[in-house]
Amino acid sequence: INLGDLMQRWTNDKWRSTLHRVIAVADDCGIDQKSDYDNIPVVFQSVRRQSIAFFVNMNGNANIVPFDTCIDDKHPSQYDAVKASDYLIKRHAQSMGNAT
Repeated sequence: INLGDLMQRWTNDKWRSTLHRVIAVADDCGIDQKSDYDNIPVVFQSVRRQSIAFFVNMNGNANIVPFDTCIDDKHPSQYDAVKASDYLIKRHAQSMGNAT
């Protein structure tokens, strides 16, 4: 779960989370193929890519709500309050293909 997902909730959609995707393409592969997804070049498995993940545990009892400065009469809250642990479990389930 990227920080962007929470930032979208905290800012009441003023900052939007983007789909996280990493595409590695060799400089010399002469790409002329495209995938059906957003016209992205097809990824070749011969390309080496390294990722480093960093995990931080949030306070599971914290309430996730939009910042007061991001809510007003013209911009009512787009999100109900949610307990951080419940939000994390839901987003993990969605990332595993279990829409809840």
